[in-house]
Amino acid sequence: MAVGLTVLAVAGDLDAAGQVASVVGAITGLAVLGPSVHAALRPTPSPVPPVRARDGSNAAGGSIRGASARDTGTTPAGSDTGGGNGGISASGGSNAAGGDIDGSTAHRGG
Repeated sequence: MAVGLTVLAVAGDLDAAGQVASVVGAITGLAVLGPSVHAALRPTPSPVPPVRARDGSNAAGGSIRGASARDTGTTPAGSDTGGGNGGISASGGSNAAGGDIDGSTAHRGG
């Protein structure tokens, strides 16, 4: 399209080239109007909660499949604060997920 407009302008018919460019610009503007309005009106995604794992644990904001958690520490598991702000937290050789947990194991101790 740009090559055709350039040839038209070089050939000396600037009025025709200007009119063609105007029509192409209008069509392009209308073509992107729909996706732009859709992007502006869709709801914003909810914020992701904080995720924390410690002491040989697994934590995920989504789903966990086939994870193995093991804490071989000899000290008792500490208190868990829940990751803060309603987040996802795992400690003491455990698994925690914001989604599904499938086929996963957790073990504490030697």
